[in-house]
Amino acid sequence: MDFLAEQRIGIESCLTSNIQTSTVASLAEHPLKTFLEHGVLASINTDDPAVQGVDIIHEYNVAAPAAGLSREQIRQAQINGLALAFLSAEEKAVLIQRVQRV
Repeated sequence: MDFLAEQRIGIESCLTSNIQTSTVASLAEHPLKTFLEHGVLASINTDDPAVQGVDIIHEYNVAAPAAGLSREQIRQAQINGLALAFLSAEEKAVLIQRVQRV
């Protein structure tokens, strides 16, 4: 875990997909909260919204709280996703500021 954090290796967590594919038995057992607590650049994502019928709003409003994430941890996951996005530094800064205001 330290290696992931130190090397700034991103983890895209698809919470509902991980349940649907039996990667984890329950959201309460999902490692995303642990990743965030250890400073890993983990983010919340969807796997295949068209096939699985799950959108990012569901992941933030339903799955993330069921995984034990606090509002601040969800915000950090959003910021982590932006930090890893293929955007310019300026675009990232603008979007991160928007997330921090909410």
